[in-house]
Amino acid sequence: MESSMLKEKVNDMRWEFMQRLISSFLFILIAVLLFSVPYKVFSVICWGAYAIIVSEIFSSKIKGKILLRVFAAIVCFCGIWSFLYCRNISGQSQCTLLIFISSFTDIGAYSFGKVLRGPKLCPKISPQKTWSGFWGGILLANVAFFCLTDTVFRFPNANNGNLIVIEAVILAAVVGDLLESWFKRKIGVKDMGDLFPGHGGILDRLDSLLATSIVLAIIILYFGL
Repeated sequence: MESSMLKEKVNDMRWEFMQRLISSFLFILIAVLLFSVPYKVFSVICWGAYAIIVSEIFSSKIKGKILLRVFAAIVCFCGIWSFLYCRNISGQSQCTLLIFISSFTDIGAYSFGKVLRGPKLCPKISPQKTWSGFWGGILLANVAFFCLTDTVFRFPNANNGNLIVIEAVILAAVVGDLLESWFKRKIGVKDMGDLFPGHGGILDRLDSLLATSIVLAIIILYFGL
């Protein structure tokens, strides 16, 4: 009986992992393909995604916490604006970079966390997140960046002074996911939606991307790039 239950649990974990992996790579593919459309069309799509995020935040299934939800909607607005700003100022390449970093950080955090487990990162915020997942997400995002630089995206002076920018953006991806977990815990939901199998709604999928976009936009605005 115990052996059968263990086998079933392992199969469930494998299926959950495959769902998450497939949804992550599909998101990368769809997001990158969107860059082929004119900027105005791309902008409409992004603001359409924001409209869905707002509908998730103010869903009728969530009760109370109005000020917190208004604040979350404002932060998400800043994230969408920042993403469009980065594309407008720095071009498609760096927006592609943001998409890859946010996705590979998520894949790495989930994979390493499930396999290695270990001490919890912030059990009061997200009981499932571990330190192994934290470092795994950072590691995989770095690997993706160094492997794909000069092939998928261009990043100026990647080996001469801007690496600190990359690490700040990668850390923002981790923090963005953690902040969304905190937000969901406060409003009492597990997922913001069920649009993406194994990953929830639009905000669940875009939390890291919105955070990385805000950080990169701030760096571009105040420090140049």
